[in-house]
Amino acid sequence: MVMIAGMERVGFFRWICLLAARLVGCRVLPLLLAFMFISGFLAMFIDSITVLLFLSIVTIELARLLKFDPVPVIIAEIFAANTGGSATMSGDPPNIIIGTAFGYNFFDFAVNTGVIAWVGMIFTMAYFYFISRRSLKQETTPEEIMKLCPLPSSAITNRPLFLVDTAIFIFTVLLIVTHAQTGFSMALIGVIAAV
Repeated sequence: MVMIAGMERVGFFRWICLLAARLVGCRVLPLLLAFMFISGFLAMFIDSITVLLFLSIVTIELARLLKFDPVPVIIAEIFAANTGGSATMSGDPPNIIIGTAFGYNFFDFAVNTGVIAWVGMIFTMAYFYFISRRSLKQETTPEEIMKLCPLPSSAITNRPLFLVDTAIFIFTVLLIVTHAQTGFSMALIGVIAAV
């Protein structure tokens, strides 16, 4: 949570959402799928509730700018975060407790639950795409959309700290993935990330 607070302070979550929005041309249905993917992926390494707090704020901001209903997108992000969180040992607190108690490592979870979770994610994304395609209509024209969509760089509040916090996040993910080889417990990795 200390690491996440630092990442939020420098605009990491807003930056990644705005980058994804720009990559899909700020169109709503591709944005739905992109935000679901981001939600599921980040929930593999960060608690899903934390992921949803930051994603929903950016979703509401973009919904106001681009004039679409944010509710279906946020609901889809919730499903994606829950699915992604079940994929790895570090995704949710129960996974950490179970993994630690039984001596599982990151790859035990990734092999056994990760594949099932991402197959579920594909079905979840397809489901929300088809049920939302009529309700997620944009009132703005494609030309106006790109003018309204903020640049990802506008999210970064402190560039040097942004780079440091991003490096810490990547380092922490690497420690989580390799904890069986390094012998570091999840608790120790959490302390390292916080420091």
